[in-house]
Amino acid sequence: MLSRILIIKTPLLTVVMLLSLTLLVGCRCTSSCCLPETPAVPCVCMTAFPDGQSANVADLVPVYEDAELLQPLPTPAESFCQLDPATCQCNAAVNANLANLVKLEQHWASTIIECDSRIVRENLCLNRDLLVLHEYDLRSEAAVAAVESLYNLAALEARIHYLELALQENRNTLARIDALEAEGLETDGLDRGEVEIVINALKDRRLQADYTRLQLNGQLQKLLACYSNEFQFYWPSVDWVPNLTPVDISAEVAQGMAHRSDMRGVQLVLCKLEKGTLRVARGVLNIADSTLGSVEPTEGWIHRLRCIRCSGHEVDVRCKQLALLYTDTENLATAELKNAAYRVAMQQKRVMLARQSVEDRRESVYRMEEKRDVEETTIFEISRERSRLFDAEGELVQQIANLKIARVKLKFAQGTLGQECGYTRTLCTEGCCDGACMRCKK
Repeated sequence: MLSRILIIKTPLLTVVMLLSLTLLVGCRCTSSCCLPETPAVPCVCMTAFPDGQSANVADLVPVYEDAELLQPLPTPAESFCQLDPATCQCNAAVNANLANLVKLEQHWASTIIECDSRIVRENLCLNRDLLVLHEYDLRSEAAVAAVESLYNLAALEARIHYLELALQENRNTLARIDALEAEGLETDGLDRGEVEIVINALKDRRLQADYTRLQLNGQLQKLLACYSNEFQFYWPSVDWVPNLTPVDISAEVAQGMAHRSDMRGVQLVLCKLEKGTLRVARGVLNIADSTLGSVEPTEGWIHRLRCIRCSGHEVDVRCKQLALLYTDTENLATAELKNAAYRVAMQQKRVMLARQSVEDRRESVYRMEEKRDVEETTIFEISRERSRLFDAEGELVQQIANLKIARVKLKFAQGTLGQECGYTRTLCTEGCCDGACMRCKK
């Protein structure tokens, strides 16, 4: 009897001794005795009395005899790398780095599905389908960003061309003024300083255009995963014929509602939700708001026994939440599609207005040249009107580019942009809406 008691008590004594030893010689957590000080600087306010005068900054800027001494911006060489919108769109979709990471996550989910239990398979199958939708959206985002950069670059190159024409026109005007002044003739009231100010303003615009060109080329290199250097420039191969076909708003919205990934994702979880897939539902709700899906049953058999009568109520709560989320997603999608379609309609009108401005400027230049002798129109007035014409032509190019960008963004909002590059969204759990949320309640 004594030996049996000793056998029973020996493990208990061992556990008690081990716990005591751990408390005695374990980590003493010396850093928890006090909190470290946080640095702080007192507020200092020195009294000042402004004298009402500003600094003469013109005298502070050094004068360079040769402007080339400053660091020049990278400029294109004689050759460019030609790039068309279709290639740009699909290459960006394929090389989307984050989408490729999500693709690997799908592969890992498929691996676990092949070997784990039924409950785990149901969760991961649903989760893998959501990953498929997310991957498609990420590729579409990369594609639309790349095409937008390409069209903006194309418009910029055209505007640079018209800037150069305007610069040359004003340089010619300046040369005429110098020639007239050298001969002692009147310059028709045209001030040489005003022309120089215009030339400097055009040079400033050209400098900003060179920097914007550098940025757009860098964006394309990043999106296309073609990291060369800042001296490699793309030349956009763009069809400048604008698509002025009237937009059918209802048809565009209907097409988008049938293809959007966000609606398919919420509907998929709503259709397939079971008690075993509540973890996926919590994750989807958490994307909508960080507080949603945050309340989970506490792990442990004691807690499960205490809440055994109400454990199934979470399915009802999640079904209601998902139904409300689907309605909200549907309303937001409708608004986004209408906004994208109306933007196309607006850009079509802006293209027509810009075209009319070009026609008006051309007619004005033609009329001034034809009636120059009759109406005593000076060459300086004609030159000024030509500069306005170059600005109008550059604006027309930009508006056509904006129209093409608007159409690409409409396809993105509809969820059809990735399909043009061969990407599909095949879901293994879609097709049968038979989850707990779809069953009639008794």
